[in-house]
Amino acid sequence: MKTYATGDLRNICLVGPQGEGKTSIAEALLYNARVTTRLGRVEEGNTVCDSAEDETERKISINLSLSFLEHKDKKINLAVTPGYADFAGELHAGLAVCESALLVIGGDNVNAPALEGIWELLEEKKIPVAIFLNKLDKDNLEFENTIKLLKEKLSPHIVDIEAPDHTGQAFSSDVILLDENVPPEDLPIREAMVEDISSADDALTEEFLEGKKITPEELKAALKKEIAERKTFPVLCGSATKNIGIKELADFIADYMPAPKPPEGKTQFSGLVYKTISEPGMGQLNFVKVVSGSIAAGKDIYNFTRQARERAGQLCFIEGKKKIDSAEAQAGDLVAIMKLKDTRTNDILGDEKSAPQVATITFPAQVYERSITTQSKGDDEKVGTALAILSLENPMIKHYYNPETKEMVVAGMGALQLEIMAKKIKTRYGVDVVLKAPRVPYKETIRGKAEVQGKYKRQTGGHGQYGDCWLRIERLERGKGFEFENKVVGGVIPRNFIPAIEKGVKEALEQGVIAGYQGVDIRVTVYDGSYHDVDSSEMAFKIAGAMALKKGFLEARPVLLEPIMNAEIVVPGDYMGVVIGDLNSRRGRVLGMDKAGKKDMIKAQVPLSEMFQYAVDLRSLTKGSGKFSMRQSHYEDTPPDIANGLIAAYQKTREAEAEK
Repeated sequence: MKTYATGDLRNICLVGPQGEGKTSIAEALLYNARVTTRLGRVEEGNTVCDSAEDETERKISINLSLSFLEHKDKKINLAVTPGYADFAGELHAGLAVCESALLVIGGDNVNAPALEGIWELLEEKKIPVAIFLNKLDKDNLEFENTIKLLKEKLSPHIVDIEAPDHTGQAFSSDVILLDENVPPEDLPIREAMVEDISSADDALTEEFLEGKKITPEELKAALKKEIAERKTFPVLCGSATKNIGIKELADFIADYMPAPKPPEGKTQFSGLVYKTISEPGMGQLNFVKVVSGSIAAGKDIYNFTRQARERAGQLCFIEGKKKIDSAEAQAGDLVAIMKLKDTRTNDILGDEKSAPQVATITFPAQVYERSITTQSKGDDEKVGTALAILSLENPMIKHYYNPETKEMVVAGMGALQLEIMAKKIKTRYGVDVVLKAPRVPYKETIRGKAEVQGKYKRQTGGHGQYGDCWLRIERLERGKGFEFENKVVGGVIPRNFIPAIEKGVKEALEQGVIAGYQGVDIRVTVYDGSYHDVDSSEMAFKIAGAMALKKGFLEARPVLLEPIMNAEIVVPGDYMGVVIGDLNSRRGRVLGMDKAGKKDMIKAQVPLSEMFQYAVDLRSLTKGSGKFSMRQSHYEDTPPDIANGLIAAYQKTREAEAEK
């Protein structure tokens, strides 16, 4: 296919809340450009962008989807992002490689709580934005009131450059306010638009104040500059499913949205891998933004992130599932490279002789964790392999083994994301997995002191087993961990057996005494004992040490500790009351409140056991507008009713195991 110069490229990321019509807009753009021969529909599962099996099944966008069209001698790359918060990583990846964004909002949904969060992200990334008001064929819409609400909620610099001829079922076309010849009834809106655009340009402001006529050419030149500088956010309108306003949208993207700008003076190839997928039978496919220079199939490249040489295989441009071969790709373009062996998402590629200055993607932190287990122990290795591959495809999915709880834990952005991940493991690898709340890493400690004997004596044929030790067990300050001291005198226990006693004590603490959790903040002193010249052994003293520790632990007023998290919850002010009430129900303590931009931040301490479902619950409470982060603060005594339940359950398990 034709190779486009950097100045003729447009990379635009379609963003917005779930269900506002991003996929439908992309579908209409592709259809009008004759990329497709029919206008696909999300509800029929036949769109270019939502082409993955899990997307067609659920009728939602899950993955960052790439496609492109050629229009007015420009190549327009479309990056369509999911609207669900569970797939926020796809949104961040799309924004990282596009020079502009199209914010899609249903004309009847400008009060969507998630909208402000998306706008905050666009402001944070400093990305030029145009807004497309979709679904204007719905009844009971008031266009002027909708624009007013957007200015209040998002920015006073929002400017409508199109107006619908009608709203509701009579909607059939847009009035292009940038043109001089508009119907008389739309002249007031046009005059307001001219004033808004002029106010962001010094030269036009002066002309406007002097009463001079501003030509359409001057207006359009100023608008293009203001969009790139984020001084103006234009509003277009239409109905994607009825293909109204879509041709005008394509014209607008080609004429007004900014082209990529490679680093000055940089001619060597550099690129960023922003997405990686593994295709059965095809191997790995890496999606790359060419930041500078150009890349050709078969070219040797260097992975600076992994310090590995690679050879670019087949190059192709992506249209949903379809791949269109290309001999090369220029700076600014989005291309897929096949069969790179060691390359992964967020890797920086380039010419080995010249280290590139390429910014990587900053992904949001995972907020939702589940333990993952298999129905059969024999499948553990398969699950490990599956998680390794899936985490390469999606950096927002992490997995790790928690030695404290002895669980494999998988982390992501929400329940839906991990549910889809589990289904992929079943489909691709034939393994059923179970997701459930992780175990809480409680700790066991003591409040008192005890002196106890541990004596292990067994007589069998030949040599017996004999180990005898006295231990003093006492508490340490919180966070001190474990200390072991040897105060034996007179050789009542030979020195070579002391390490065995310490080993037995440590193992007993690791296994837990009252509820199966690690013992901490304890000092153990061995101060007396006895031995047998023939029957004593390291094994006997190890067992004696463990016996004494368990006995002394129970005598020294044991308690169960629970982890407490520092949480920061950011929500619109309207939701403060309900969120604080919910935190109280989770045994949380509100420490204070602060401002976080236009929103409010609640600082609180909450037990970890109450927070495993919080990512899902907070979205429900705030209709998708709340977000939070947390980190561990300290450990506190577990309330007796919870501790007693955990202890009873552990003892019941031990009894059941003993009966087997």
